[in-house]
Amino acid sequence: MHVREPVASLRTSTRGASMSQPDRGMFMVRKYKQDRWYWPELGNLADAEQASNAGSWAAVFCAAVTAIVAAISMFSGKSILGINAMAFGDAAVFAVIAWRIRARSKSFAVIGLVLFILEKIYQFATQPQVLGFGLFMAIILTLAFASGVRGTFAYHRMREALALERAAAQEA
Repeated sequence: MHVREPVASLRTSTRGASMSQPDRGMFMVRKYKQDRWYWPELGNLADAEQASNAGSWAAVFCAAVTAIVAAISMFSGKSILGINAMAFGDAAVFAVIAWRIRARSKSFAVIGLVLFILEKIYQFATQPQVLGFGLFMAIILTLAFASGVRGTFAYHRMREALALERAAAQEA
């Protein structure tokens, strides 16, 4: 199978690249482990999808943890770290955000990042006892949501370039 290299200005890394992956136009698919999980390189569609998926998994994590703590709060009858049974709505919102980020929605990727940051600001202002481990987790999840935004936008940019390339090839 013939595999084309991506345009040099768009390629950022080839370390560990598998050359046996299928061709997707000028953005060859390469599955490999990123050197920086916290700010991945976005040189091809696979990288963009992987970064976008990080945002989706961050939203799944938020939805799951919120639902679990809300359930514990509901059954215990008392608020846990400011989370009560009303947080099931928040969990549902993050579940929808995860689903839409996974579908490569740019708007939901941005909404997920902004909503997460706003919720963390509110939580740290009203529940200062969670600043220790909570701040650490907030930084990691914020980076994952930011990767989701970057990956989703890069995915659409690369898909558009691929469509333009294919249209130009058909005209030639």
